[in-house]
Amino acid sequence: MNSYERIMAVLNGQKPDRIPVFPLVREWCVRQAGFRVYETILDASKYAYSQYLCVKEFGYDMVRDLGGIHCESEAMGSRLKFTEDAFPSVIEFAIQDYGRDLPRLKIPNPNQDGRMPVVLEGIHRLKEKCRGEIPVLGYLQAPFRHASMLRSPEKILIDVYKSIQSVKDLLELCVSTQIIWGTALIRAGADVLFISDPMSSSDMISPQIWMNFAQPYTTKVVSALKKLGVKIIMHICGDTTDRLESMATTGVNCLSLDSKVNMSEARKILGNDICLMGNLDPTHLLVFGTPEDVEEESWRLMSSVSGSKSNYILSSGCTVPINVPSENIRGMVSATKRFDLDIIL
Repeated sequence: MNSYERIMAVLNGQKPDRIPVFPLVREWCVRQAGFRVYETILDASKYAYSQYLCVKEFGYDMVRDLGGIHCESEAMGSRLKFTEDAFPSVIEFAIQDYGRDLPRLKIPNPNQDGRMPVVLEGIHRLKEKCRGEIPVLGYLQAPFRHASMLRSPEKILIDVYKSIQSVKDLLELCVSTQIIWGTALIRAGADVLFISDPMSSSDMISPQIWMNFAQPYTTKVVSALKKLGVKIIMHICGDTTDRLESMATTGVNCLSLDSKVNMSEARKILGNDICLMGNLDPTHLLVFGTPEDVEEESWRLMSSVSGSKSNYILSSGCTVPINVPSENIRGMVSATKRFDLDIIL
């Protein structure tokens, strides 16, 4: 199997030739290619070059798009801060007053607003380079995450108690935005979508808030986009053990789990029908561990999905830091190539 066939096999619940591996690399690749993050954010050719360079050099199984962090929120009016060697952060939020600002918000045009066209060009370039042999991953924010980047995380956590209807009105707009943006990512060449929702971590919100303000709206986006034939992976940071079952009911094909989640326990809770992805510790292990440490933990994780129909992707628990030694990424890939898949079936 090539990487595309391998990834699609596990997302379809079929047996691959080996367990696929995809560390959540992004700016790590930019640095490996000798660039600074800022110069690639607005230059699709440099970004695509850095991602393709690393996927070929290190041999993992998927390549990630420009990582349009806050791209949707910026296109709708939030203002970002750009630094030389990190992805941008929101410093001015589009909604200061719901009554005044919410009616002004417009669904962005992916072909012309903000950095959206650059992200789409990056996906197109990666799709051309990969030639159907390596799947291309497109990134989008979950609606609750998107809403928080339009309003501010701190304010929206107050609003879910004091301005319930305004939050829900904003979330409905975010659903429409993300369906349009996800469709644009697919049309540009994304084979798999990666929905990110760090705002729905147990560190941020309770299960009740998750079920009232996040899960239903993510489910709407997933349902609409899956009709276009795309596979969807969802990642929520932190310990999500208390909401794993409801995460699966969003309809995604795969759950990417943070290193705070016990993978064996997650498999017991969820059963064997959904693909799991994760969850090597991206800091303590990947930054400070040896390649031998990484291989050993990779083997432990692969063994822990026993009875799972092999629908598992070895990955990091979150984004790979920029200072992870390259040999530790090689250690992840090496572990999957030497692991006997049949021993867990």
